[in-house]
Amino acid sequence: GGSGVDDERADFPNDRVVGGYDLVGDDYDSNAGIPVAPDEFPDDCGGHGTHVAGIIGADGEVLGVAPGVDLLSYRVFGCDGSSSTDVILEAMERALEDGADVVNMSLGAAFATWQDYPTAQLADVLTAHGVALVISAGNEGTAGTFSSGAPGVASEAITVASVDNTHLRSPYAEAAGAEIAYSVAGGGAEAPTSGELSLISAGPAGTEAGQACDPSAVPTASGPGEALLVERGVCSFHEKAAAGQAAGYDAVILYNNAPGAVNPSVEGEPAITIPVVLVDQADGLALQEALAAADVSWAWQEGTVTLENPTAGLVSEFSSYGLTAELQLKPDVAAPGGSIWSTLPLELGGQGAKSGTSMAAPHVAGAAALMLETSPELTPGEVKAAMMNSADPMTWSLSPDAGYLEPVHRQGAGLLDMVGA
Repeated sequence: GGSGVDDERADFPNDRVVGGYDLVGDDYDSNAGIPVAPDEFPDDCGGHGTHVAGIIGADGEVLGVAPGVDLLSYRVFGCDGSSSTDVILEAMERALEDGADVVNMSLGAAFATWQDYPTAQLADVLTAHGVALVISAGNEGTAGTFSSGAPGVASEAITVASVDNTHLRSPYAEAAGAEIAYSVAGGGAEAPTSGELSLISAGPAGTEAGQACDPSAVPTASGPGEALLVERGVCSFHEKAAAGQAAGYDAVILYNNAPGAVNPSVEGEPAITIPVVLVDQADGLALQEALAAADVSWAWQEGTVTLENPTAGLVSEFSSYGLTAELQLKPDVAAPGGSIWSTLPLELGGQGAKSGTSMAAPHVAGAAALMLETSPELTPGEVKAAMMNSADPMTWSLSPDAGYLEPVHRQGAGLLDMVGA
């Protein structure tokens, strides 16, 4: 919304980001014990906040849900790492005091499912004061029931599950005669836009060797110009990347072990200094098959590719299940959150794809803004009821052809139908 020059005074406030506050500064990370050091500008250096804001209200090459909104930015994260409850509570209070009509919270404490968690309690307070509060359900869906968290378990908030997008738009490479879309892992090096690497498999799919969790079992690179192909699973993305880096590879190509999109992160020690990218399961298995027959080159490409998403319209693999600890049904509705193309800080490329319930919630926050623009008299409860009562129930993602619906404690009332609401 500003000049695009980092830390320039003219950047904030501006015509789009009309207010807000930086509560933490760039270096803050509560998990690492790095204290808050706020500055004047609630500018985003990690990319998450800018991506969310673009989904809500971008008005340019990327078009958000509600392009006419005024944005308020309350910064609770540093460039990397975690935040803490007291910081988030202060941001919520400031948003209330500043007169926000809608508050989007693309964050949460996973598995904190009791509704007396402080952020969940304050969420209900904001709703009682007329704020439409929209919160992501969480990204722990592979853990099953009770995997959501606070503040999304708040009774009165609109809690949002994620649905996979119809198409994937992402950077890509060419390998084995195909264009292969990938997502770049956070915490690693940027992916190149040119150059070729020889692809080396860590091992067959579904094996311990293929998952590269034992660094001593990873084949050593024969020299520069090689990338390691590794299957997701068992150990963390960082452990896999570190094993590939230590073995001398110039890049690590991860592939999913299940259908759907994932936002990988390789943050940790030792620091990952090579590019690490994640491709989908089908592409990864195709590369494994090609490698079994011949040598395969991985050629980085400039630009993006748009492909049909095989899991389009299904609840995303990562989307968390309710219930709350008090056995209330959560989430409330679902919205697109898997493979969403939106804005990024200019120093991170300006645009890009991310996945998460963090991307689903701002679709609903933008929808709430549109509803309030049309009918300002609506209470938060009426906005929520209209969304839930007009939502479209979805097919069970784990067996799409079986004729069953997705469990209500995972999809809520169904996919948001903005026109119906």
